[in-house]
Amino acid sequence: MNVFDLLNDLKDLLIMEKECIVKAINDGTATQKLNEIVEKKQEILTKLAKFNVEDFENYKEIIKEIQILSENNMFLAQSNLKFIESVFESIFEETSTYSSEGEVKKQPSSILNKKV
Repeated sequence: MNVFDLLNDLKDLLIMEKECIVKAINDGTATQKLNEIVEKKQEILTKLAKFNVEDFENYKEIIKEIQILSENNMFLAQSNLKFIESVFESIFEETSTYSSEGEVKKQPSSILNKKV
């Protein structure tokens, strides 16, 4: 395969990855698909690493698109992780409050009393 074909394949995988990241919160099969996409991306990146820098000169536009897609996907994945962490914290974390007598009381936190 040539550089252009590999870059196009990488771009297509990043678009599919974005869809899977969005679906992964609600769909367990999206997580499996996401793992497959990551493996395919690694294969493409390994192939691309064998080319010289000069081989990429004519593909600056698609490389910029790939960079933007990759950054967006990273942001989405981090947002998903933060959401999941927030859910777990609200389920398992206890909060401290003061009673009318000035004593510290532990109260279980819930997702309902968390700020969004």
